[in-house]
Amino acid sequence: MDISLKDLSFKKLLGGLQAALKDKQSVLGVDIGGSSVKVVQLRKEKERAILETYGEVALGPYGGLKIGQNIKLPEDKIAEAVRDVVKESNAKATAAKVAIPLRSSFVKIITLPVADDSNISEIIAMEARRHIPIPVSEVALDWWAIPKTSDNKNQAKPTNSTEVLLVAIHNDVINDYKNIIKKAGLEAASYEIEAFSVVRSAISRGSPTIAVVDFGSASTKMAVVDYGIIKSSHLINKGSHDITLAMAQSLGVDFAKAEEMKKEIGLSDLPEHQEIVDVMKPILDYIFHEIGVFLKDFQARHNRSVSKIIFTGGGSLLKGLSGHGVKRLTVEVEAADPFGKTEHPVFLDKILKEIGPNFSVATGLALGEL
Repeated sequence: MDISLKDLSFKKLLGGLQAALKDKQSVLGVDIGGSSVKVVQLRKEKERAILETYGEVALGPYGGLKIGQNIKLPEDKIAEAVRDVVKESNAKATAAKVAIPLRSSFVKIITLPVADDSNISEIIAMEARRHIPIPVSEVALDWWAIPKTSDNKNQAKPTNSTEVLLVAIHNDVINDYKNIIKKAGLEAASYEIEAFSVVRSAISRGSPTIAVVDFGSASTKMAVVDYGIIKSSHLINKGSHDITLAMAQSLGVDFAKAEEMKKEIGLSDLPEHQEIVDVMKPILDYIFHEIGVFLKDFQARHNRSVSKIIFTGGGSLLKGLSGHGVKRLTVEVEAADPFGKTEHPVFLDKILKEIGPNFSVATGLALGEL
């Protein structure tokens, strides 16, 4: 038994806003990252997700920086970037589902002393105060009772307890994104923590114990997913942008050249590329060390290990990264294929599979509303 990933989007709190999507034929997933904005537009047709368009625009140039550089822009500039990518991709949907960064969210599994979920709503606010580090009045709070699977039934947990997935987003964060989307001329129909969107697009329902590693520009996000439920998550404050910066500084080239070299060479094993790869390795070693610690901690707490790791995010497109991951983590690694869950022209198969990991969040957002 698994909980529907379609439910993990603050529907209880924001259900009124989501009504706007019901009469829309198409939905737009909007992923505002540290270095770019990505959109994916899908349409539901006879239970199928039809890919209508997708697009990405770099944020750096909106603040005088290079393509690929992380930048903190004011709302007006981000809204301008959203408008531009919508226009350039020829997206027509006005109802948008928007990703909230994991770093701006709170996600935790808690155990409540109740046998079922009938009484949870009465005690969740009180319990939330014990776990959330800021006043509950300042956050949008939601929760889901985790269904008991055959696996977790065998973990000898008390029968009079229920595991609950507790999630919260600061009200100020939601208001910031609401303002951006409104200024961009769209309607923010709902919001979702990015980790849930990635899981929806990268993992099939019912899959037991899989880890998802999202290599972003500013950070690397990890989640262990068990039967569709995020059982544990962690964020590392290092991403692909840090690799490019290290290359630029160490090799004496500008950011644009370093980004180009990173994409072209990747983790090449050719002798002539060794100097470049050696610059990347310390950051990658740190990231993979953190991933390993995270997975070992999960195994110790839950008495089982992950069966597979799925790499996603723009940083996962680094050549040779999957092979490096297998060596470091000794677990099967595969690249996410979010567009594989959509119908699209056959001639696009190759390119969509190649770029897919970069659009996992945006695709997962749109899939959640179909």
